[in-house]
Amino acid sequence: MNARVHPHPIAGEITAVASKSYAHRMLIAAALSGSGLSYGDSEDASLTAHALSSLGFQAAFSGNTVRYGAFHKPDREVSVDVGESGSTLRFLIPLAAALGVKVRFLTRGRLSERPMGALTSTLSEHGVQASAAGVNGQLTAGVYEIDATVSSQFVTGLLLALPLLGGDSEIRLLGRAVSAPYIEITLKVLQEAGIQIKRREKGFLIKGAQRYQLTDRAVPGDYSGAAFFLVAGALGNGVNVKGLDKDDVQGDKAVLDALRQAGAEVCVLDNGVTVSKGALHAFSANVGETPDIAPILSVLAAFCEGTSVLSKVSRLRDKESDRLFAIQDMLSKAGIFAEVKEDALLITGGKPQGAAFDSFSDHRMAMSEAILAAFACGESKINDMTCVKKSYPRFWENFACLGGKYEVEGR
Repeated sequence: MNARVHPHPIAGEITAVASKSYAHRMLIAAALSGSGLSYGDSEDASLTAHALSSLGFQAAFSGNTVRYGAFHKPDREVSVDVGESGSTLRFLIPLAAALGVKVRFLTRGRLSERPMGALTSTLSEHGVQASAAGVNGQLTAGVYEIDATVSSQFVTGLLLALPLLGGDSEIRLLGRAVSAPYIEITLKVLQEAGIQIKRREKGFLIKGAQRYQLTDRAVPGDYSGAAFFLVAGALGNGVNVKGLDKDDVQGDKAVLDALRQAGAEVCVLDNGVTVSKGALHAFSANVGETPDIAPILSVLAAFCEGTSVLSKVSRLRDKESDRLFAIQDMLSKAGIFAEVKEDALLITGGKPQGAAFDSFSDHRMAMSEAILAAFACGESKINDMTCVKKSYPRFWENFACLGGKYEVEGR
Protein backbone atom coordinates (compact mmCIF):
# COMPACT_ATOMS: atom_id res chain seq x y z
CA MET A 1 0.00 0.00 0.00
CA ASN A 2 1.05 3.58 -0.68
CA ALA A 3 0.64 6.68 1.49
CA ARG A 4 -0.25 10.07 0.06
CA VAL A 5 1.11 12.65 2.52
CA HIS A 6 -0.08 16.25 2.66
CA PRO A 7 2.11 18.96 4.23
CA HIS A 8 0.90 19.77 7.72
CA PRO A 9 2.67 20.78 10.95
CA ILE A 10 3.49 18.03 13.42
CA ALA A 11 3.31 18.79 17.15
CA GLY A 12 2.19 17.23 20.41
CA GLU A 13 3.03 14.30 22.66
CA ILE A 14 3.42 10.55 22.15
CA THR A 15 4.90 7.61 24.06
CA ALA A 16 8.04 5.96 22.71
CA VAL A 17 7.75 2.57 21.08
CA ALA A 18 9.52 -0.32 22.84
CA SER A 19 13.14 -0.70 21.76
CA LYS A 20 13.52 -3.70 19.49
CA SER A 21 17.27 -3.68 20.20
CA TYR A 22 16.51 -4.38 23.85
CA ALA A 23 13.60 -6.67 23.03
CA HIS A 24 15.71 -9.14 21.00
CA ARG A 25 18.25 -9.49 23.79
CA MET A 26 15.73 -9.56 26.61
CA LEU A 27 13.63 -12.19 24.83
CA ILE A 28 16.63 -14.52 24.62
CA ALA A 29 17.46 -13.85 28.28
CA ALA A 30 13.81 -14.44 29.24
CA ALA A 31 13.69 -17.75 27.34
CA LEU A 32 16.89 -18.93 29.03
CA SER A 33 15.52 -17.79 32.41
CA GLY A 34 12.05 -19.24 32.03
CA SER A 35 10.48 -15.84 32.61
CA GLY A 36 8.03 -13.54 30.85
CA LEU A 37 8.36 -10.37 28.80
CA SER A 38 6.13 -7.81 27.13
CA TYR A 39 8.25 -7.19 24.05
CA GLY A 40 6.40 -4.51 22.09
CA ASP A 41 4.77 -4.76 18.70
CA SER A 42 7.64 -4.65 16.22
CA GLU A 43 7.66 -7.40 13.62
CA ASP A 44 11.34 -8.15 14.30
CA ALA A 45 10.83 -8.66 18.04
CA SER A 46 7.86 -10.93 17.32
CA LEU A 47 10.04 -13.00 14.99
CA THR A 48 12.59 -13.53 17.77
CA ALA A 49 9.89 -14.37 20.32
CA HIS A 50 8.39 -17.07 18.10
CA ALA A 51 11.75 -18.29 16.79
CA LEU A 52 12.76 -19.16 20.37
CA SER A 53 9.64 -21.28 20.61
CA SER A 54 10.67 -23.07 17.40
CA LEU A 55 14.10 -23.78 18.94
CA GLY A 56 12.47 -25.77 21.75
CA PHE A 57 11.51 -23.30 24.48
CA GLN A 58 7.98 -23.74 25.81
CA ALA A 59 6.14 -20.48 25.22
CA ALA A 60 2.71 -19.12 26.08
CA PHE A 61 1.76 -16.03 24.07
CA SER A 62 -0.84 -13.41 24.88
CA GLY A 63 -0.76 -10.50 22.46
CA ASN A 64 2.76 -9.06 22.55
CA THR A 65 3.60 -10.81 25.83
CA VAL A 66 5.27 -14.19 26.15
CA ARG A 67 6.04 -16.43 29.12
CA TYR A 68 8.71 -19.04 28.53
CA GLY A 69 8.95 -22.39 30.26
CA ALA A 70 11.29 -25.36 30.04
CA PHE A 71 13.61 -26.00 27.12
CA HIS A 72 13.21 -29.32 25.32
CA LYS A 73 15.87 -30.02 22.73
CA PRO A 74 14.25 -31.10 19.45
CA ASP A 75 15.24 -34.59 18.28
CA ARG A 76 15.23 -33.56 14.61
CA GLU A 77 16.00 -30.55 12.44
CA VAL A 78 13.68 -27.60 13.01
CA SER A 79 12.80 -24.75 10.68
CA VAL A 80 13.03 -21.28 12.19
CA ASP A 81 11.50 -18.25 10.47
CA VAL A 82 13.69 -15.16 10.93
CA GLY A 83 12.07 -13.07 8.20
CA GLU A 84 14.19 -10.05 7.34
CA SER A 85 15.53 -9.59 10.88
CA GLY A 86 19.31 -9.48 10.94
CA SER A 87 19.33 -9.40 14.75
CA THR A 88 17.17 -12.52 15.01
CA LEU A 89 19.39 -14.49 12.65
CA ARG A 90 22.74 -13.30 14.00
CA PHE A 91 21.72 -13.90 17.61
CA LEU A 92 20.09 -17.29 17.06
CA ILE A 93 22.87 -18.84 14.97
CA PRO A 94 25.27 -19.04 17.97
CA LEU A 95 22.41 -19.72 20.42
CA ALA A 96 21.21 -22.73 18.42
CA ALA A 97 24.81 -23.95 18.19
CA ALA A 98 25.29 -23.61 21.97
CA LEU A 99 22.07 -25.56 22.58
CA GLY A 100 23.04 -28.21 20.03
CA VAL A 101 19.85 -27.74 18.00
CA LYS A 102 19.93 -28.57 14.30
CA VAL A 103 18.26 -25.64 12.56
CA ARG A 104 17.30 -24.51 9.08
CA PHE A 105 16.72 -20.76 8.94
CA LEU A 106 14.04 -19.28 6.69
CA THR A 107 14.91 -15.78 5.51
CA ARG A 108 13.24 -13.12 3.36
CA GLY A 109 14.24 -9.95 1.54
CA ARG A 110 17.91 -8.95 1.53
CA LEU A 111 18.77 -10.83 4.71
CA SER A 112 20.46 -13.75 2.97
CA GLU A 113 22.72 -11.25 1.18
CA ARG A 114 23.86 -9.42 4.32
CA PRO A 115 27.30 -10.25 5.79
CA MET A 116 27.41 -13.36 8.02
CA GLY A 117 30.78 -14.94 7.23
CA ALA A 118 32.74 -13.53 10.16
CA LEU A 119 30.28 -15.10 12.61
CA THR A 120 29.75 -18.44 10.91
CA SER A 121 33.44 -19.03 10.25
CA THR A 122 34.44 -18.64 13.91
CA LEU A 123 31.57 -20.91 15.00
CA SER A 124 32.65 -23.52 12.45
CA GLU A 125 36.04 -23.66 14.19
CA HIS A 126 34.33 -24.80 17.41
CA GLY A 127 32.45 -27.99 16.62
CA VAL A 128 29.53 -26.93 14.43
CA GLN A 129 28.59 -26.50 10.80
CA ALA A 130 27.24 -22.98 10.62
CA SER A 131 25.96 -20.75 7.84
CA ALA A 132 23.19 -18.24 7.30
CA ALA A 133 21.08 -21.17 6.08
CA GLY A 134 21.40 -23.28 9.20
CA VAL A 135 23.34 -24.80 12.09
CA ASN A 136 24.30 -28.39 12.89
CA GLY A 137 26.43 -29.64 15.77
CA GLN A 138 27.33 -28.80 19.35
CA LEU A 139 29.36 -25.70 20.07
CA THR A 140 32.42 -26.10 22.30
CA ALA A 141 34.08 -23.60 24.64
CA GLY A 142 37.30 -21.93 23.64
CA VAL A 143 38.81 -18.82 22.11
CA TYR A 144 36.59 -17.08 19.56
CA GLU A 145 38.25 -14.59 17.27
CA ILE A 146 35.71 -12.41 15.50
CA ASP A 147 35.97 -9.62 12.95
CA ALA A 148 34.06 -6.89 14.78
CA THR A 149 34.41 -4.31 12.01
CA VAL A 150 31.35 -5.59 10.11
CA SER A 151 28.60 -5.83 12.71
CA SER A 152 28.30 -5.59 16.49
CA GLN A 153 25.58 -8.24 16.21
CA PHE A 154 28.25 -10.92 15.74
CA VAL A 155 29.72 -10.02 19.13
CA THR A 156 26.30 -9.89 20.77
CA GLY A 157 25.39 -13.33 19.44
CA LEU A 158 28.52 -14.80 21.01
CA LEU A 159 28.05 -12.94 24.30
CA LEU A 160 24.53 -14.33 24.63
CA ALA A 161 25.45 -17.93 23.75
CA LEU A 162 28.87 -18.65 25.26
CA PRO A 163 27.79 -18.51 28.95
CA LEU A 164 25.74 -21.66 28.25
CA LEU A 165 28.77 -23.79 27.34
CA GLY A 166 30.37 -26.18 29.80
CA GLY A 167 33.76 -24.47 29.81
CA ASP A 168 35.10 -20.94 29.90
CA SER A 169 35.47 -18.98 26.66
CA GLU A 170 37.13 -15.85 25.38
CA ILE A 171 36.05 -13.45 22.65
CA ARG A 172 38.93 -11.71 20.89
CA LEU A 173 37.89 -8.75 18.76
CA LEU A 174 39.74 -8.31 15.49
CA GLY A 175 39.61 -4.62 14.67
CA ARG A 176 37.59 -1.88 16.29
CA ALA A 177 34.02 -2.93 16.99
CA VAL A 178 31.43 -1.01 14.97
CA SER A 179 28.16 0.12 16.55
CA ALA A 180 29.73 -0.39 19.98
CA PRO A 181 26.72 1.10 21.84
CA TYR A 182 24.71 -1.98 20.84
CA ILE A 183 27.27 -4.17 22.62
CA GLU A 184 26.72 -2.02 25.71
CA ILE A 185 23.00 -2.82 25.51
CA THR A 186 23.87 -6.53 25.39
CA LEU A 187 26.16 -6.25 28.41
CA LYS A 188 23.47 -4.38 30.35
CA VAL A 189 20.87 -7.09 29.64
CA LEU A 190 23.37 -9.83 30.56
CA GLN A 191 24.15 -8.10 33.85
CA GLU A 192 20.44 -7.84 34.65
CA ALA A 193 20.15 -11.57 33.91
CA GLY A 194 22.95 -12.40 36.36
CA ILE A 195 25.51 -13.34 33.69
CA GLN A 196 29.13 -12.49 34.47
CA ILE A 197 31.22 -11.07 31.64
CA LYS A 198 34.73 -9.72 32.15
CA ARG A 199 36.00 -7.07 29.77
CA ARG A 200 39.47 -7.24 28.32
CA GLU A 201 41.27 -4.60 26.29
CA LYS A 202 40.23 -6.25 23.03
CA GLY A 203 37.54 -8.67 24.00
CA PHE A 204 35.71 -10.48 26.78
CA LEU A 205 36.16 -13.44 29.15
CA ILE A 206 33.03 -15.55 29.64
CA LYS A 207 32.66 -18.07 32.45
CA GLY A 208 30.93 -21.27 31.36
CA ALA A 209 27.93 -23.12 32.83
CA GLN A 210 26.17 -19.92 33.87
CA ARG A 211 22.40 -19.69 34.44
CA TYR A 212 20.24 -16.86 33.18
CA GLN A 213 17.99 -15.34 35.83
CA LEU A 214 16.16 -12.44 34.19
CA THR A 215 13.04 -11.43 36.09
CA ASP A 216 9.92 -10.01 34.45
CA ARG A 217 10.48 -6.40 33.38
CA ALA A 218 9.54 -3.84 30.73
CA VAL A 219 11.45 -3.15 27.53
CA PRO A 220 12.84 0.43 27.52
CA GLY A 221 11.61 3.08 25.09
CA ASP A 222 13.41 3.28 21.75
CA TYR A 223 15.52 6.29 20.83
CA SER A 224 15.87 5.17 17.20
CA GLY A 225 12.09 5.14 16.77
CA ALA A 226 11.67 8.37 18.71
CA ALA A 227 14.26 10.08 16.50
CA PHE A 228 11.74 10.54 13.66
CA PHE A 229 9.34 12.56 15.77
CA LEU A 230 12.07 14.37 17.69
CA VAL A 231 13.36 15.68 14.36
CA ALA A 232 9.77 16.59 13.47
CA GLY A 233 9.69 18.64 16.69
CA ALA A 234 12.69 20.61 15.47
CA LEU A 235 11.03 21.29 12.11
CA GLY A 236 7.61 22.21 13.47
CA ASN A 237 5.91 23.29 16.66
CA GLY A 238 7.56 20.94 19.15
CA VAL A 239 7.16 17.27 20.03
CA ASN A 240 7.44 15.51 23.39
CA VAL A 241 8.26 11.80 23.41
CA LYS A 242 7.55 10.14 26.76
CA GLY A 243 9.10 6.89 27.97
CA LEU A 244 12.74 7.63 27.12
CA ASP A 245 15.35 7.03 29.82
CA LYS A 246 17.88 9.86 29.89
CA ASP A 247 20.52 7.49 31.30
CA ASP A 248 20.02 4.70 28.77
CA VAL A 249 23.07 3.32 26.95
CA GLN A 250 21.35 3.37 23.54
CA GLY A 251 23.70 4.86 20.98
CA ASP A 252 20.84 6.42 19.06
CA LYS A 253 20.56 9.03 21.81
CA ALA A 254 23.12 10.73 19.56
CA VAL A 255 20.14 12.19 17.72
CA LEU A 256 19.87 14.66 20.63
CA ASP A 257 23.44 15.86 20.11
CA ALA A 258 22.79 16.38 16.39
CA LEU A 259 19.59 18.30 17.12
CA ARG A 260 21.36 20.57 19.61
CA GLN A 261 24.20 21.16 17.18
CA ALA A 262 21.68 22.04 14.46
CA GLY A 263 20.15 24.71 16.70
CA ALA A 264 17.01 22.95 17.94
CA GLU A 265 15.80 23.37 21.51
CA VAL A 266 16.23 20.06 23.36
CA CYS A 267 14.85 19.47 26.85
CA VAL A 268 15.67 16.10 28.48
CA LEU A 269 13.59 15.06 31.50
CA ASP A 270 13.67 11.93 33.65
CA ASN A 271 11.09 10.15 31.51
CA GLY A 272 11.03 11.86 28.15
CA VAL A 273 12.46 14.34 25.69
CA THR A 274 10.96 17.50 24.20
CA VAL A 275 12.36 19.06 21.02
CA SER A 276 11.28 22.47 19.71
CA LYS A 277 12.18 24.54 16.69
CA GLY A 278 15.19 26.83 16.63
CA ALA A 279 17.18 28.62 13.92
CA LEU A 280 18.39 25.50 12.13
CA HIS A 281 21.86 25.46 10.62
CA ALA A 282 24.35 22.91 9.32
CA PHE A 283 25.67 20.22 11.64
CA SER A 284 28.04 17.25 11.55
CA ALA A 285 27.34 13.71 12.79
CA ASN A 286 29.36 10.50 12.74
CA VAL A 287 26.82 7.75 11.97
CA GLY A 288 29.32 4.89 11.97
CA GLU A 289 28.17 3.86 15.45
CA THR A 290 24.51 4.79 14.88
CA PRO A 291 23.53 3.93 11.29
CA ASP A 292 19.83 3.62 12.11
CA ILE A 293 19.40 7.36 12.63
CA ALA A 294 21.26 8.34 9.44
CA PRO A 295 18.08 8.55 7.28
CA ILE A 296 16.23 10.90 9.64
CA LEU A 297 19.36 12.99 10.23
CA SER A 298 19.54 13.44 6.47
CA VAL A 299 15.99 14.84 6.61
CA LEU A 300 17.04 17.25 9.36
CA ALA A 301 20.00 18.33 7.22
CA ALA A 302 17.68 18.96 4.25
CA PHE A 303 15.95 21.73 6.23
CA CYS A 304 19.11 23.26 7.74
CA GLU A 305 20.87 26.29 6.31
CA GLY A 306 24.29 25.37 4.95
CA THR A 307 25.98 22.06 4.23
CA SER A 308 25.73 19.32 6.85
CA VAL A 309 28.06 16.33 6.95
CA LEU A 310 27.18 12.74 7.88
CA SER A 311 30.44 10.82 8.19
CA LYS A 312 31.23 7.07 8.23
CA VAL A 313 28.31 6.30 5.91
CA SER A 314 29.70 3.26 4.07
CA ARG A 315 27.97 0.80 6.45
CA LEU A 316 24.61 2.13 5.30
CA ARG A 317 24.91 0.01 2.17
CA ASP A 318 24.40 -3.26 4.08
CA LYS A 319 21.09 -2.56 5.80
CA GLU A 320 17.52 -3.55 4.80
CA SER A 321 18.17 -1.52 1.68
CA ASP A 322 21.27 0.18 0.34
CA ARG A 323 20.45 3.11 2.61
CA LEU A 324 23.18 5.34 1.29
CA PHE A 325 21.66 5.10 -2.19
CA ALA A 326 18.13 5.36 -0.77
CA ILE A 327 18.94 8.54 1.18
CA GLN A 328 20.46 10.17 -1.90
CA ASP A 329 17.43 9.13 -3.94
CA MET A 330 15.05 10.65 -1.38
CA LEU A 331 16.95 13.93 -1.17
CA SER A 332 17.34 14.22 -4.93
CA LYS A 333 13.61 13.77 -5.48
CA ALA A 334 12.98 16.46 -2.84
CA GLY A 335 15.25 18.88 -4.73
CA ILE A 336 18.05 18.76 -2.14
CA PHE A 337 21.67 18.48 -3.27
CA ALA A 338 23.66 15.68 -1.65
CA GLU A 339 26.92 14.03 -2.62
CA VAL A 340 29.23 11.36 -1.26
CA LYS A 341 32.87 12.29 -0.76
CA GLU A 342 35.04 9.45 0.47
CA ASP A 343 33.13 8.10 3.50
CA ALA A 344 30.90 11.13 4.09
CA LEU A 345 27.55 12.36 2.80
CA LEU A 346 27.37 16.14 2.30
CA ILE A 347 23.86 17.60 2.31
CA THR A 348 23.11 21.20 1.36
CA GLY A 349 19.88 22.31 2.98
CA GLY A 350 17.10 24.19 1.22
CA LYS A 351 13.35 23.98 0.73
CA PRO A 352 12.44 20.31 0.21
CA GLN A 353 9.70 19.63 -2.33
CA GLY A 354 7.04 16.95 -2.17
CA ALA A 355 7.66 14.01 -4.49
CA ALA A 356 6.93 10.35 -5.21
CA PHE A 357 9.36 8.69 -2.81
CA ASP A 358 10.57 5.10 -2.92
CA SER A 359 10.80 3.47 0.52
CA PHE A 360 12.77 0.55 -0.95
CA SER A 361 10.66 -1.51 1.50
CA ASP A 362 12.93 -0.16 4.25
CA HIS A 363 11.11 0.87 7.42
CA ARG A 364 13.55 3.63 8.34
CA MET A 365 13.41 5.15 4.86
CA ALA A 366 9.58 5.15 4.82
CA MET A 367 9.42 6.89 8.20
CA SER A 368 12.06 9.44 7.24
CA GLU A 369 10.22 10.22 4.01
CA ALA A 370 6.99 10.72 5.96
CA ILE A 371 8.61 13.36 8.19
CA LEU A 372 10.17 15.10 5.19
CA ALA A 373 6.81 15.04 3.38
CA ALA A 374 5.00 16.59 6.35
CA PHE A 375 7.15 19.73 6.05
CA ALA A 376 7.79 19.76 2.29
CA CYS A 377 6.28 22.10 -0.28
CA GLY A 378 3.59 20.11 -2.04
CA GLU A 379 2.05 16.67 -1.75
CA SER A 380 4.13 13.47 -1.57
CA LYS A 381 3.62 9.76 -2.09
CA ILE A 382 5.46 6.95 -0.30
CA ASN A 383 5.27 3.41 -1.58
CA ASP A 384 5.08 0.28 0.63
CA MET A 385 4.04 2.29 3.67
CA THR A 386 3.41 -0.87 5.71
CA CYS A 387 7.12 -1.76 5.84
CA VAL A 388 7.26 0.31 9.07
CA LYS A 389 5.88 -2.75 10.89
CA LYS A 390 9.41 -4.13 11.04
CA SER A 391 10.27 -1.77 13.92
CA TYR A 392 7.39 0.67 14.48
CA PRO A 393 3.93 -0.67 13.53
CA ARG A 394 2.18 2.30 15.20
CA PHE A 395 4.20 4.87 13.27
CA TRP A 396 1.38 6.05 11.04
CA GLU A 397 -1.02 6.11 14.00
CA ASN A 398 1.40 8.33 15.94
CA PHE A 399 2.07 10.42 12.83
CA ALA A 400 -1.66 11.20 12.60
CA CYS A 401 -1.94 11.75 16.37
CA LEU A 402 0.65 14.53 16.09
CA GLY A 403 -1.19 16.19 13.21
CA GLY A 404 0.31 14.42 10.20
CA LYS A 405 -2.07 14.24 7.25
CA TYR A 406 -2.03 11.21 4.97
CA GLU A 407 -4.30 8.94 2.95
CA VAL A 408 -3.87 5.29 2.07
CA GLU A 409 -4.11 4.86 -1.68
CA GLY A 410 -6.47 2.15 -2.86
CA ARG A 411 -8.24 1.68 0.46
